[in-house]
Amino acid sequence: MNPRTTALLLLAVLGVGAFVYFYEIRGESGRLDAAEREKRLFKGIEPGDVQWIALRTTDGVDARFEQRDGKWLLVAPLEFPADASLERLAEALASVTSEKTFDHPQPDAEYGLDDAAAKIVRFGADGAEHALRIGKATPIGSNVYARTGDAPAVHTIASYHATAFARALSDLRDKQILSFDPSAIGEVEARWPGGRVVLARAAAPADAAKPNAEAPSEAGEWKMTMPLAAQADRDAVDNLLSTLSFLRADVFVDAPTADQRKLLESPDFEVVLKNRDAKQAPLALAIGRPDGERRPVRGGRDVLYEIAAARISDFPRTAVAYRERHLARFLATDAKHVDFFFHVKDGDPVAIRAERTGDAGWTSTPEAFAEGKLAGVVSELSRLEAADILAESMGEKELEKLGLSPPNTIVTVLGAAPAAAVPTEGAAPKEEGAAAKQEGAEEPLPPAAPRLAELHFGNMTPKGVAAQVVGNPIVYRIDLETAERLPVNHDAFESRFRAQPAAPEKAAPAAEPAPEPPQSGEDSP
Repeated sequence: MNPRTTALLLLAVLGVGAFVYFYEIRGESGRLDAAEREKRLFKGIEPGDVQWIALRTTDGVDARFEQRDGKWLLVAPLEFPADASLERLAEALASVTSEKTFDHPQPDAEYGLDDAAAKIVRFGADGAEHALRIGKATPIGSNVYARTGDAPAVHTIASYHATAFARALSDLRDKQILSFDPSAIGEVEARWPGGRVVLARAAAPADAAKPNAEAPSEAGEWKMTMPLAAQADRDAVDNLLSTLSFLRADVFVDAPTADQRKLLESPDFEVVLKNRDAKQAPLALAIGRPDGERRPVRGGRDVLYEIAAARISDFPRTAVAYRERHLARFLATDAKHVDFFFHVKDGDPVAIRAERTGDAGWTSTPEAFAEGKLAGVVSELSRLEAADILAESMGEKELEKLGLSPPNTIVTVLGAAPAAAVPTEGAAPKEEGAAAKQEGAEEPLPPAAPRLAELHFGNMTPKGVAAQVVGNPIVYRIDLETAERLPVNHDAFESRFRAQPAAPEKAAPAAEPAPEPPQSGEDSP
């Protein structure tokens, strides 16, 4: 075939393909969108054009909302931030479409569009006022009757457009009690009857400003400064800030009574949040004593809120709840060896070494753990957290009473030892003689395996077991449920973790002896 003809055919095919794509495929989407816009009751209005909305709520309140500085605000019957759903109301007004039109309708009362029955939503857009009248449901289909302003035509619209405006006033108000960015908070002060803590986010290291320095973490570590200086539990503080930022009101109390205010005079929980930016005003919240199934809450506004009384459990009210209580934190997959050393009462100590290898997984000698138990123990150790702190330190006598001097059990978790340095290709060989290693010098020790955790466990009690981290004087208490998932003593290992010997196979029953043949001559006839 002529190359010129081939090129022309190729161009023709590409042209047809482009026509099909741009006109039939993409063009169809545009035509459908244009047809949908043509059916809109308020043509030319987009959601962003709506500046105010006025309607009567399902609880009979005439409410007006206005958009100010890009945010929706309730301005009547009181001034209050509006719920984010106002954006959806504006979208519903701009996008409502007619399913069917009656150009010569019956009287309004036939459709529930008269003043006595209709729901009227007024709104402003581009300096003009508009109105949507919503009537009763159509006899057939999931639609309702509607009319725009004083226009004579009656339309049917999808019911979901109408239900968007059937809201109580409380549903259209912002229920968020405190609005803040948790990562911007630099100090937290929490108070409750008989207790108080102050938690401060640690300052970023000075080296972070250097060009080649590693960037600090965005959140930063938390320190407890009151009632004592200690490491704070980062997760506990972050959870508190998250809970506060997502706390929503169940009820608004716009005119609180004297009794409701009295419940907040000695609140069950108070918190003050200070921003990292000192120019920002602190945020405060107080949760009052319960009144039946609810509690009053005072936030940053004059209005009071109510939340479920049981929500108080979401706010820790002990100093220890905010302290760092992890005895170990490492990746379970980083553990390579675990050494268990049990002091046995009236017996010899028992030492067990566990090792993780490729295909075999975790194995131990000289005594074996039951299948799967070692992996569970390592997983538990990797995130081991105490339920309580018994003391900042103790004397030998006190530690002895708790079974920590000497400890009933020592557990040491080691990672994989670093690989020895391998000479790079092309490196010069070591010189002999004077430059070589002096004869008789000791070989350097291989690099030590990293110590991921070293723990002491004491006596078991109904509340749990006492424990310590080697090198740390703090005495912790691990709760009973967690302790039962660990071999905290030799008895626990024997009863819950040790591999049980296989039951001996039953011997096959002995065969019955064959009858003896009669002796010749005695019984013969």
